[in-house]
Amino acid sequence: MNSSVRFISLLILLMIFFSIKAQDRKELEAKRRQTLKEIEYTNSLLKKTRQEKKNSMNQLLILNKKIKAREELIQNIQQEIAILDKRMQQLYAKLDTLESDLKKLKDAYARMLIFAYKTRSAYDKIIFVLSADDFNKSYRRLKYLQYYGEYRQKQIKRIISTKEEIKSVLEQLREKKLQKEQLRNESEQEKKILSQDKEEQTKVLGSLKKQESELLKKLAEQKKADRQLQETIKQLIAEELRKAREEAARKAKEENKAKANITNKPATTAKEESKKPEPLLTPEEQLVNDKFESNRGLLPWPTERGVILSTYGEHEHPVLKGIKVRNDGVQIGTLPSARVRSIFDGEVTKVLSIPGKNKVVIIRHGNYFTVYANLSEVSVVSGQKVKTKQTIGTAGTDPDEDKTFVELQIWNGNIKLNPELWISRMN
Repeated sequence: MNSSVRFISLLILLMIFFSIKAQDRKELEAKRRQTLKEIEYTNSLLKKTRQEKKNSMNQLLILNKKIKAREELIQNIQQEIAILDKRMQQLYAKLDTLESDLKKLKDAYARMLIFAYKTRSAYDKIIFVLSADDFNKSYRRLKYLQYYGEYRQKQIKRIISTKEEIKSVLEQLREKKLQKEQLRNESEQEKKILSQDKEEQTKVLGSLKKQESELLKKLAEQKKADRQLQETIKQLIAEELRKAREEAARKAKEENKAKANITNKPATTAKEESKKPEPLLTPEEQLVNDKFESNRGLLPWPTERGVILSTYGEHEHPVLKGIKVRNDGVQIGTLPSARVRSIFDGEVTKVLSIPGKNKVVIIRHGNYFTVYANLSEVSVVSGQKVKTKQTIGTAGTDPDEDKTFVELQIWNGNIKLNPELWISRMN
């Protein structure tokens, strides 16, 4: 009985283990497929960039992205192999238990066969029953013989079932070994390609280091454009807040006057009114604001396809030693003439042009603002309501770098946010 309980407990633990690990494996496989898509798309961007004879910053950024993605892919494969190893260990443990149980079943059945041989005739069975010391023992022996045949059949079925289960486990092990071998081969292949990518990266980096003065000049121009865009956004947000306050004050005054007329009571004084919280958003705007917040990490990308070539925040310049660059948003590399889309429902607050940023569209979503810079063409106007994924323009291309991209920024009031935390991981 104890052996059966232990066996059942082991089976339950194995089922739980395989359920959890299967889920982990599925997640890793989905992530691997997504990474492969990203690498494939990065290759298409890199292929176009390589058409230019000179090495460029864009080529380096794409290579950096590709290398990072491939390193993640290799790590992902190693994690899948580790999961397979754990599964195989569990299967080997299960196999040992089943083989041990099978041996016990066979031993027990062998003893039954010996007894069956000794009592093979009806006469022997009668002698076995009547040779008991008293009536009770004779009755128990009779009952034993009645159930004996049924028990033998059950033992045979258990032996057959255990053998089938062992066969199933061996088949699973064979399958896991094959999967592991395939993953190992894939990992080795990816490592070879990674080595080639790094060689190209070193070559491009060496070439760009010789263009230090040109890179410094372009960096200064970029910083100037960033500052101008940032100041424009801050002024715009301040103006929007001012309008909201004025509108809130106007509505409060009207409501206060209406209440005073209805109740014939004196209107609330300005001092009393100032104590009340300012409702800066209309109910409709508040709804959009709340929905925007609830979709954090789920918002669509501003382009149908693309890769993030430059991340949010401060980081080292990819070429110039000791120099840091700061991004107020993310740069998403894409193919020429790619459509740029609004990432959520909102209202176009401003359409403008800034040197170094091309055309810029700013969309309001309650207290949130999304900024789309480096558009070559714009298909919306100020005051226009837009829907999620609605086209607002076309991504611009830098002819010097042969680089097509859109810069996405997200603001909450006058606070800058990291767009990568708001848009979906799956593009």
